[in-house]
Amino acid sequence: MDLKTIQSEVTEAFLDGFRFEKAERDAYSEFAYPRHWKMMRFNTERYRVPGYGHFFTMLTDTIFGMKLLTCSFMPGEGVSVPYLLIDMMTVGKKRTVFVEYYDCTADHPELPELSRVAERYAMLANYAEKPAWYIGERTDDSLIKAGRKPDDETLTAMIHDSVAAYRAAVDATCGGDTDSSLAEQNRSGLLAFRERMVTEGNPSSSVMNRVFGQEGAKDFFTQCVMPL
Repeated sequence: MDLKTIQSEVTEAFLDGFRFEKAERDAYSEFAYPRHWKMMRFNTERYRVPGYGHFFTMLTDTIFGMKLLTCSFMPGEGVSVPYLLIDMMTVGKKRTVFVEYYDCTADHPELPELSRVAERYAMLANYAEKPAWYIGERTDDSLIKAGRKPDDETLTAMIHDSVAAYRAAVDATCGGDTDSSLAEQNRSGLLAFRERMVTEGNPSSSVMNRVFGQEGAKDFFTQCVMPL
């Protein structure tokens, strides 16, 4: 799996047809850990999407041969769709792909597009996770999958199909009039979930704490990964 190519393809697929503003480069755009030895290099891209919220990607390259790509789809303007987090990792011939939906909405809409994708890729092997608080917060449509190099084509298709289904759900929601009361409730739900991600931890917490320190990691998460 070429994660840099997937980063470009996911970005293009999600933003296609949207008005968007790309963030100017700053200290969060490119950084490394440790600062001098650069064992891990991080490159991020951030977009504001009026009518939806924000979109973020982070590509991580390590000297150990491990590569990671994170894509965060943050419906921060209160539209009734889940928060979507996609994480991909390759190391040697091993692959893991997480497509995680967190429904922070007040109305909890049914989204058959997401269910159809989940059913389509149910045959892929599930990744055995360690217990964590956020696992129980995911919707049933989430896909937590593991594979090896021969599975690259199928896992890549799963990513693209998931983004297409999510974008279709966003389009259906963003197309009508926005209920300001519902939007505010949805934003409150996102805010509460984000606070838990910061205080109770998320998959990248330990790494970001090393890179930026605890307060800096919190700023990075709230300003870049899940901005409101």
